[in-house]
Amino acid sequence: TVERATALANQMLSLAKVEQLRQQPESTLVDLASVARDIALDLSPLIADKALDFDISTQPAPVLAHRWMLSELARNLLHNAVRHSPPGGALEMRIWPQDGDALLRVRDAGRGIAPQLRERLFMPFAAGDVASGSGLGLAICKEIVAALGGTLALDNRAGGGLDATVRLPRCAEPGQ
Repeated sequence: TVERATALANQMLSLAKVEQLRQQPESTLVDLASVARDIALDLSPLIADKALDFDISTQPAPVLAHRWMLSELARNLLHNAVRHSPPGGALEMRIWPQDGDALLRVRDAGRGIAPQLRERLFMPFAAGDVASGSGLGLAICKEIVAALGGTLALDNRAGGGLDATVRLPRCAEPGQ
């Protein structure tokens, strides 16, 4: 109970911090790939506990943003994917530049999302599984992506699993 309450308080603080950073236009060029690799390393014990077949593929994808926002975005998406993946299932994180944008995709082998939950999951406290989440992770992700002028899509794959795909603008190609 204490761990859940602490996690909930931390996520509420994260949601408030997104709004605070949105008011501060001072951003720097941050490599989304580097941030995502750091987050994957942080969450590696959770990935190992479920014996997930984890694959990460990154290419430099600089984004004009606050590093904390990108870290929180990657952490929430990857943590959700770990939580909803079956033990021993496949889990993938991919980052690449495309058409001047930075793309991040987290692909799990879970059940996917029921159509009636799709939009509701982006609202605060609307967890798909109230026993395993606070319902703030995707709301935080949506706010971060909105603050950065990007998009976030959750798409079920035929045959099972979910793709969470983020497209962030203002990506500079390496060397620019």
